[in-house]
Amino acid sequence: MNIILITYLIIFALFGTAASYFVRFIYAYWVLKTMPMKYILKAGICVLLVVVISALIPYLSQ
Repeated sequence: MNIILITYLIIFALFGTAASYFVRFIYAYWVLKTMPMKYILKAGICVLLVVVISALIPYLSQ
């Protein structure tokens, strides 16, 4: 049971990290007039990890 709660906490943290990378990208794009793709790539990695961890949750509950 505790492993499920820790998994949800990690998913929540990854969503927050992905959101902060998107905000950094938007700030750089609108204010600094640059387009740093590193923020989009890092946010994509976070989202991909969320998908993978979410797919593993049913296997962790056994």
